[in-house]
Amino acid sequence: MERTELPKVGFVGAGNMAEALVGGMRAAGWPGGRIAVTNRSNRARLASLAAQYGVLAFPEKRQLCDHAEVLVLAVKPKDVAEAVSQLQPHVRPHHRVFSVVAGLTLARLEEAFPGLPVVRAMPNTPSAVREGVTAYALGRHASDRDAELARVLFGSVGAVVEVPEERIDLVTGLSGSGPAYVFFLVESLIEAGVRAGLAPEVARDLVVQTVFGAARMLRETGEDPAELRRRVTSPGGTTMAGVGALEEHGVRGALVEAVRRATLRARELAS
Repeated sequence: MERTELPKVGFVGAGNMAEALVGGMRAAGWPGGRIAVTNRSNRARLASLAAQYGVLAFPEKRQLCDHAEVLVLAVKPKDVAEAVSQLQPHVRPHHRVFSVVAGLTLARLEEAFPGLPVVRAMPNTPSAVREGVTAYALGRHASDRDAELARVLFGSVGAVVEVPEERIDLVTGLSGSGPAYVFFLVESLIEAGVRAGLAPEVARDLVVQTVFGAARMLRETGEDPAELRRRVTSPGGTTMAGVGALEEHGVRGALVEAVRRATLRARELAS
């Protein structure tokens, strides 16, 4: 899609996820004049985003709707009802509504915006550095054009996959919350290095590059992670000792449980 064909996108909500998407879109070359943000009341936050990313900031939902073709709901789940009620008087037939709100179902979106194409998506925060991944599901009135818009918008900040809506909550628990799991592991590895005697900055450099390099190997080789692990786990060696400790302390089970609980929480938010 050419730059001149990129739709005008308006973000309803100006929190971390909205900023991640705005920053990623701008880094990908999306024109600032085709991105707008609004929020409930934090005008200083809007001004900060406008100054940092060169996008438009509107204090009123009406102004955002007048400008944008694609409305992206990016508010906290508890604020959805208020945001929707403020948008409804200003939404027109040409609008598309995309949601990145955890737990906000396509059925609820279609009830709130009858007849409009709606898309439910779950990006993650590495979108801010164009290394995110987004899963999306289409509503009943969404067309191939709407699917293309979703792929272009979210594709500007990383990989994109389409999934059935019943899998979106699982995506939320796995990749939506996943960066936090990785950051937790990185924190723990850095702490281990410091406790062993490394300077904090040295431990951080070692761990961050190790995680980055391992992820790049996985992506570029396309090999099974279990096979890559086996190759560096020599019998009786240091890696085997370390991996053994991870197994003994239930790290695998803890991660599986983390995904399960996050998925259940996403389902609770949808109920």
